Amino acid sequence: MKIKDIGEFGLIERIHAKAGRSSYPVVIGIGDDASVLDVGPRNQIVTTTDMLVEGVHFLRDSIEPFDLGFKSHAVNLSDIAAMGAAPAQSFLSFGLPPDMEVETIDTFMDGFMEVGEGVPLSGGDTVSSPHGWIISVTVIGTSPAGRVLRRDSGVPGETIWLCGPVGDSAAGLSILLGQTTKVDEQGAQFLIKSHNRPLPQVRMGRILLEAGISNCAIDVSDGLLQDLGHICKRSKLGAELELESIPLSSPIKELASANGLDPYRWALRGGEDYSLLFTVKPENEKKLLRVLEKEEIAAVPIGRTVPGKGVRVFRDGSEVETGPDGGFDHFRERP
Repeated sequence: MKIKDIGEFGLIERIHAKAGRSSYPVVIGIGDDASVLDVGPRNQIVTTTDMLVEGVHFLRDSIEPFDLGFKSHAVNLSDIAAMGAAPAQSFLSFGLPPDMEVETIDTFMDGFMEVGEGVPLSGGDTVSSPHGWIISVTVIGTSPAGRVLRRDSGVPGETIWLCGPVGDSAAGLSILLGQTTKVDEQGAQFLIKSHNRPLPQVRMGRILLEAGISNCAIDVSDGLLQDLGHICKRSKLGAELELESIPLSSPIKELASANGLDPYRWALRGGEDYSLLFTVKPENEKKLLRVLEKEEIAAVPIGRTVPGKGVRVFRDGSEVETGPDGGFDHFRERP
């Protein structure tokens, strides 16, 4: 059996089985956006790590060094945001071609530090790479004990909310890869920037945790359907989405129309938006709306959790066929 036969998440499940269940002081191990470690009666440490590999996550000719640094840090900060934690420090490890200009790394670091907004870089490693860039980032955050947002904390009867865009990143990538013809330069640059400089919703995650508005969240990295599916699987419930409640930007609609495509395919399956998807009990919705207005943050309800399993999508009250559930998978063969 090959890795491509079981896919990324099948591989993770096999690794998880070998590793076994986590034990104290590890509160959350494999299976969420980040791990959680008890460090006393009042505090927990939240840790995430991620990799970006040239030719898989990015094409060096299609992204500026500043944007690459920005994105490398952002995708890890997004995992911390999904737990509702506060980022405390970062670690950066590089595999780099020896003939790389040092000024390129200077520019990369400018982007890395900008999105961190004061999160200190506390260490890492550098090695030579004969086959392009390899970037590994670890971010450590903190949270009050027992308060982190978890994938397995959803219950039926909650509203599903989305903070941040979906689909723009995938649409931007389609332009970079030459798969779509751009409508206008301004719209194209908006979508490309969405792909190259995703904005982690750290502030929203902290608000949800501190205000006690939500217990369950995930960031949209692999696609809305797939990531909501992770919540469903871990929380042992189902979900129903209202397709027309999912907000679409003007540039993504214009690009889809000009190329004869359905923009909701990008929105449902695109991934790499790093928006925050979370559930809210009915009794907390008014509180959420007050907080959103006060903090001037945009978030919208897009569906509900229900008994059962899996994600169903509806349009004008009728269920629509979405094809196989799932977004991006590193090891599945592409059609």
